[in-house]
Amino acid sequence: MMFTSGIRKALLGGCFLLAELPAFALPQLPQSALDLSYRIGTPALPVAAYRNISVAEFRSLVSRAFQKSDFSFVAAGEQKNKSTVFEFKFNADPKFRFAPIVLVSADELLDSKKKCNPCFLRFAEIKNSQVVKTLPWMAQYDLSAQLVPAIDNAYSSIESAGREYLDPSFEFNYKRQWRGEQTLFGNSFVGLSLSDLKENIVRAYRSAGFLSVESEAPPKASELTLTFSFPVDPVKDGGVVYKVTIYSQYDADGHCYPCEVTEHYDPYQQLPPAGLSGVLSRATLESRFTAARNAAYESMRTDLERYLRSRSVFSLPPKRAPLGSPRPQPTPMVVT
Repeated sequence: MMFTSGIRKALLGGCFLLAELPAFALPQLPQSALDLSYRIGTPALPVAAYRNISVAEFRSLVSRAFQKSDFSFVAAGEQKNKSTVFEFKFNADPKFRFAPIVLVSADELLDSKKKCNPCFLRFAEIKNSQVVKTLPWMAQYDLSAQLVPAIDNAYSSIESAGREYLDPSFEFNYKRQWRGEQTLFGNSFVGLSLSDLKENIVRAYRSAGFLSVESEAPPKASELTLTFSFPVDPVKDGGVVYKVTIYSQYDADGHCYPCEVTEHYDPYQQLPPAGLSGVLSRATLESRFTAARNAAYESMRTDLERYLRSRSVFSLPPKRAPLGSPRPQPTPMVVT
């Protein structure tokens, strides 16, 4: 598409400004889709404490709950530190060619009658979770949607079946981890080509008042960045530098499987001088930019919602700060 010389100057001005900006880092991305849903870390406190239940009954309580939730019992091994580690294999769909292994540890302090005094139940750990990040994204999403609710259900069964043995000085401390589908990067689309997705995105931003820099889109690029400029002052060169990145994987037909779209811009970026003629434009920049950004997202929602990956929803990410805000001072290191 041909650009007028004025638009070309505005875009070039925005790109020159980008060179003057400190490089702003891309957001920290999770290692896998599983990390988005199962985020317990390594909590110091146990899930629960049980008393007056025999150690055999306690182990059976844990084992039955996980087997009821579509896990297969593998082993229960006693450790030198008086803890027992239960090992379960999740009965995942064979299409994944991968079976998650879940470890559940319990600190078993027993009285003279081999009853819990108490037995501390801890959070499940996914032993081979690092393998998940090597799977295709769609497989990660499907596996997480099965595995995390299954772990939640197992703990729910333990809570229900073991209520009479729960130490009254402890609460059952497990909170459901599955809160619906999350995405690795951003709005997630399937079933269309990268070029069609790019065309829809560029059209949405242009119609909202952004100026775009043309870029080639290889048919199956794993990452494609589209650069836009939002005018600060319509009669002057330069504008807000704004980028949209598409991260992609593909099916056998070359269609998005999925392609995920996320924005990158620095709200603290240096803006071109306003000048006397641009004072009003600068004063309304934040409201104009917000309205244009919202309009672009709404246009994308209308055109692309039918291509959303199943279980995902279209979202407008929150803004970090108003445009033109002073850059925050670095947090000083605390020396102890």
